[in-house]
Amino acid sequence: MLLAAVLFVVGVLIGWSYTMLVMIATSILIMVGALILFAFGPGLDLLHVLIVLGYLTAHQAGYLLGAYCSGLYADKRNGPSPLP
Repeated sequence: MLLAAVLFVVGVLIGWSYTMLVMIATSILIMVGALILFAFGPGLDLLHVLIVLGYLTAHQAGYLLGAYCSGLYADKRNGPSPLP
Protein backbone atom coordinates (compact mmCIF):
# COMPACT_ATOMS: atom_id res chain seq x y z
CA MET A 1 0.00 0.00 0.00
CA LEU A 2 2.85 2.34 0.79
CA LEU A 3 4.44 1.58 -2.57
CA ALA A 4 1.18 2.45 -4.34
CA ALA A 5 1.08 5.81 -2.53
CA VAL A 6 4.68 6.52 -3.54
CA LEU A 7 3.90 5.58 -7.15
CA PHE A 8 0.88 7.89 -7.06
CA VAL A 9 3.03 10.82 -5.90
CA VAL A 10 5.67 10.04 -8.53
CA GLY A 11 2.90 9.95 -11.13
CA VAL A 12 1.66 13.38 -10.03
CA LEU A 13 5.16 14.80 -10.35
CA ILE A 14 5.60 13.25 -13.80
CA GLY A 15 2.21 14.54 -14.93
CA TRP A 16 3.02 18.03 -13.70
CA SER A 17 6.38 18.25 -15.46
CA TYR A 18 6.76 15.76 -18.31
CA THR A 19 4.96 14.34 -21.33
CA MET A 20 3.20 11.05 -21.92
CA LEU A 21 6.35 9.36 -23.24
CA VAL A 22 7.96 9.55 -19.79
CA MET A 23 4.80 8.04 -18.33
CA ILE A 24 4.90 5.16 -20.78
CA ALA A 25 8.57 4.51 -20.02
CA THR A 26 8.05 4.51 -16.25
CA SER A 27 4.98 2.28 -16.54
CA ILE A 28 6.97 -0.26 -18.57
CA LEU A 29 9.78 -0.08 -16.02
CA ILE A 30 7.36 -0.71 -13.15
CA MET A 31 5.69 -3.59 -14.97
CA VAL A 32 8.91 -5.34 -16.00
CA GLY A 33 10.57 -4.79 -12.62
CA ALA A 34 7.62 -6.06 -10.61
CA LEU A 35 7.03 -9.06 -12.85
CA ILE A 36 10.70 -10.06 -12.68
CA LEU A 37 10.67 -9.61 -8.90
CA PHE A 38 7.55 -11.73 -8.49
CA ALA A 39 8.63 -14.36 -11.05
CA PHE A 40 11.95 -15.04 -9.33
CA GLY A 41 10.61 -14.51 -5.82
CA PRO A 42 7.45 -16.13 -4.53
CA GLY A 43 6.16 -17.14 -7.96
CA LEU A 44 3.94 -15.45 -10.50
CA ASP A 45 0.26 -16.13 -10.02
CA LEU A 46 -2.98 -14.21 -10.50
CA LEU A 47 -2.66 -12.37 -7.17
CA HIS A 48 0.74 -10.96 -8.10
CA VAL A 49 -0.47 -9.94 -11.55
CA LEU A 50 -3.33 -8.05 -9.89
CA ILE A 51 -0.87 -6.38 -7.50
CA VAL A 52 1.19 -5.18 -10.48
CA LEU A 53 -1.98 -3.87 -12.14
CA GLY A 54 -2.82 -2.02 -8.90
CA TYR A 55 0.62 -0.40 -8.87
CA LEU A 56 0.23 0.66 -12.49
CA THR A 57 -3.25 2.03 -11.78
CA ALA A 58 -1.96 4.13 -8.88
CA HIS A 59 0.94 5.43 -10.98
CA GLN A 60 -1.24 6.34 -13.95
CA ALA A 61 -3.96 7.91 -11.80
CA GLY A 62 -1.28 10.13 -10.28
CA TYR A 63 -0.14 11.08 -13.77
CA LEU A 64 -3.67 12.05 -14.80
CA LEU A 65 -4.13 14.19 -11.70
CA GLY A 66 -0.77 15.90 -12.22
CA ALA A 67 -1.44 16.57 -15.91
CA TYR A 68 -4.89 17.95 -15.09
CA CYS A 69 -3.59 20.24 -12.35
CA SER A 70 -0.74 21.39 -14.57
CA GLY A 71 -3.23 22.31 -17.29
CA LEU A 72 -5.41 24.24 -14.85
CA TYR A 73 -2.40 26.14 -13.54
CA ALA A 74 -1.21 26.96 -17.07
CA ASP A 75 -4.70 28.18 -18.05
CA LYS A 76 -4.88 30.48 -15.04
CA ARG A 77 -1.37 31.77 -15.59
CA ASN A 78 -1.85 32.41 -19.34
CA GLY A 79 -5.49 33.44 -19.16
CA PRO A 80 -6.94 36.83 -20.00
CA SER A 81 -5.91 39.75 -17.89
CA PRO A 82 -8.59 41.27 -15.65
CA LEU A 83 -7.31 44.72 -16.62
CA PRO A 84 -8.42 46.31 -19.90
